[in-house]
Amino acid sequence: MLGGGTAGSMAAIAAARTGARTLVVEKYGYLGGLMSLGMHMLGSLDGDGYWALGGYGRELLLDLVDSGYATRPDVDSLFGALNAQDPEALKLHVLRMAADAGVEFLFHSVLVGATATDGQVSSISVANKAGIEELRARTFVDCSGDADLVARVGGEFTAGRDGDGLMQPVSNIFKVSGVDLAATWDYLEAHPQDRTAPQGWSGEAYSMDYIRNTPGVHFLAFHQLIKAAKSAGDFSIPRHSLGIYTFPDRDDVGINLTRVHGIDGTNPRDVSRGEVLTQLQTLESIDFLRKYVPGFETCYLVSAPHQLGVRETRHIVGSYTLTRQDVMDGRDFDDQVGRGAYPLDIHDVAPGERVLGQQVEGGGITLWKLAHSYGIPLRALIPNGLRNVTVGGRCISADHEAAGSVRGQAVCMVTGHAAGTIAAIGAKEDSPVGELAPDAVRQVLREQSAVLERTDRAV
Repeated sequence: MLGGGTAGSMAAIAAARTGARTLVVEKYGYLGGLMSLGMHMLGSLDGDGYWALGGYGRELLLDLVDSGYATRPDVDSLFGALNAQDPEALKLHVLRMAADAGVEFLFHSVLVGATATDGQVSSISVANKAGIEELRARTFVDCSGDADLVARVGGEFTAGRDGDGLMQPVSNIFKVSGVDLAATWDYLEAHPQDRTAPQGWSGEAYSMDYIRNTPGVHFLAFHQLIKAAKSAGDFSIPRHSLGIYTFPDRDDVGINLTRVHGIDGTNPRDVSRGEVLTQLQTLESIDFLRKYVPGFETCYLVSAPHQLGVRETRHIVGSYTLTRQDVMDGRDFDDQVGRGAYPLDIHDVAPGERVLGQQVEGGGITLWKLAHSYGIPLRALIPNGLRNVTVGGRCISADHEAAGSVRGQAVCMVTGHAAGTIAAIGAKEDSPVGELAPDAVRQVLREQSAVLERTDRAV
């Protein structure tokens, strides 16, 4: 199991519970990956209130709800559905799930090589404090986020947008405390122009009743304040609005405001540049919050992320590639192994470019909520040219636009669960993963409470 992030943690739990001896290789000292940055979870339900998240992802979410570390998911007029979760508690709860399942851990280790013959991967090499270690397995799951294993052993992949390879920008999500949200809500009530639905979004803007009374509300706002700060020379970040993540009865909030274009998340020099720029933007963001946003006058930084937030790099090429139309139509497939409902969410790839058919300025987001979840075919989780590798997470086989939905946390949990189960079945049967009977795989997933059909209504 390469990667123990959002997808990889679910893949490891699924593989172990399916009966395979499972080792997860993770570069940090915990599981959860970008789920630990404090962003809210979108897409556990679709916009009509049907579950898309099932299996071990839903088990984790409901465990957090029962423990007081998450809010129950509910439908939302802009995002389709959302819930809040405490990222620090999440890391511990998902680790407990994995340990209880019998997962073995190799933390603080990174992939540095792999050996494959005729599409059969025999081993991977990882680097850690002990040096270089070779690991052998019958099947491998690539949940690196960047399809690192697939790329190293010759599997097919694309990178970014068709034609020019442009990728979504990177960001740095941080948290501040000491926030008086009542003052923030009062400002928004008095200035409705600063809480209108952003340009390029489907859905209806929030009412103040919704903002004041929704546990864990998440919203984008303050575009007029940002405009004023730019005019005064106090704001240079290429963003038009400020994203805020709240949690009930707390004065700490997550902030989504930083942005850097033109970063290839598989290029160490680019990633280093992105880390430096977004961290410096964090300081600028705090100055902006204190000076311009009511309720944030005395806020202070309480956490910064463990790594840069990369939205897009490689996409594997499977025998089926999910498309924007599949996502928007809520399409079903005969071999689907899960469902997705995270909005079609594409941050402006660059100033002056076109996103979903419309020219963008570079500082915005195009976001279309999904009223109806879509199926995720098994074929999109198996890279062409490889016999014993499955893939989960944002790098599954999807085009640039569909990947705007596939990359969401809830969808990554779904594809990670499926990838781990498929790999475990392949190992047990000593069979190429692409030759497994889809119906047999789907039956195992159903027994694991995965959601394959849109029949389970939550609200």
